Amino acid sequence: MASQTCEHCDAIVAGDEQFCPSCGAFMDPMTAPRPRPRSSPGGNVISVSSDGPPDPAYEDFALDSAPPPLQDGPPPPAGATTRGGNRNGGPVDCPSCGALNPGNNRHCQECGARLRQGPLPTAPRPAVQATAGVRAALAISGLLLGVILIALFFNIFTGDDPDPTGSSTTTSTTAPQLLETGPIEILEQTCTPEGIGSFICANLTSSTSDEFQVSWEENREQGITIELAFLQPMAIEEIRWTNIADATRFRQNYRAQSITILAQDSVAGPVPVRLQDQQGTQIVPYSALNTTTLVIQIVDAYQAERMEDNIFDEIAIDEIEVIGRPVQAPSATTTPSETTSTTAGG
Repeated sequence: MASQTCEHCDAIVAGDEQFCPSCGAFMDPMTAPRPRPRSSPGGNVISVSSDGPPDPAYEDFALDSAPPPLQDGPPPPAGATTRGGNRNGGPVDCPSCGALNPGNNRHCQECGARLRQGPLPTAPRPAVQATAGVRAALAISGLLLGVILIALFFNIFTGDDPDPTGSSTTTSTTAPQLLETGPIEILEQTCTPEGIGSFICANLTSSTSDEFQVSWEENREQGITIELAFLQPMAIEEIRWTNIADATRFRQNYRAQSITILAQDSVAGPVPVRLQDQQGTQIVPYSALNTTTLVIQIVDAYQAERMEDNIFDEIAIDEIEVIGRPVQAPSATTTPSETTSTTAGG
């Protein structure tokens, strides 16, 4: 079949092709095919002829040069698969009509559709923009958050307002009540050692002239312990320590010098106190908030003195009085409850 030359790119096109495989131009079948120019002598030309005059129905067959290089981009990489499934530039299927085309065609030789093209540019991602409804919702949310924060701070600094609905939950506990200060009644007193003869431990709290006496020389190492128990929890403010009033007898006996005081509710441990070497009563400040016992220990004593040719090895104490007030236990406790009141509307 005779070939023809494309009027647009001068490519050699088979006579039965409707489109140029090189540029995709339409090959009008109604137009007489333009004869292919013959190559100059010495070119790559193969001519077939027979003896006798040339037959006008046939055209010389010749191999022309390869089609011009592609201008649309680099060829596909080696090993890439074409639409038809072949590799290394094999035949490709037309994406429009499905016709099989040689691998070097840029346009389909049946319908003229483009067979290859470079990679399409990627469109940039659209910017995320909030709609008017979203912006309105964000504004309302911010406004509500601001109102809540303002109300919270107002309640913190001014206190909660009464519940307008009349429903309330209340929890109340009666706090301990403190009564008047005065001498604390002693329920029981215990001394170690107990005392000598009639000068026993009970004399310390009897409010009489009887004394408490015990040998100091025999108990110097371990000291002397006095424990006082109360009828109920007490708040202590001070202790009144009373020595023998008679000056001579006061000097003839040992006198308490260093003591420690420990209450039941104390977390700091025994409190050391130094007593004055004097007759009569001296006040020892001491604080306890809620205790039922008080422990006093004599750690050291003033030396006994010879008076009127007499000196004794006993330590003598006239009286110990604890000043404070009872801590009244809660008389009632109100548990959490909910009360609801309804006000009739006019």
